[in-house]
Amino acid sequence: MRVSKVLGSLVACGAALVAMFATTESRAGDEELVNVSCSNGNVTVTAKAPWHTNDKAPWKWDKGEKVSVDEHAAKFKGAKCEGTVKAFICNGDQCKGPIAVKVK
Repeated sequence: MRVSKVLGSLVACGAALVAMFATTESRAGDEELVNVSCSNGNVTVTAKAPWHTNDKAPWKWDKGEKVSVDEHAAKFKGAKCEGTVKAFICNGDQCKGPIAVKVK
């Protein structure tokens, strides 16, 4: 029983590491692959097709808190529509991030 728990933990850690380190570094222009909308401090980030948000990556907004992330959108809540979101997106097995996107 203990061995299966240890193996399960190792597999979960391995999947998280792959999601974090399999991304390529963001390049100029990658921010064009991401849409950011904000209203009253509620931020929603989506990826332009055929890309989708990477829900396994460490999304952050420097002016607010993460509410949720799934493969369709990342949502945050803050006081104002300002700052920068660090976005992570994938298309098949190709992933990019962190992509710094301004919140306006």
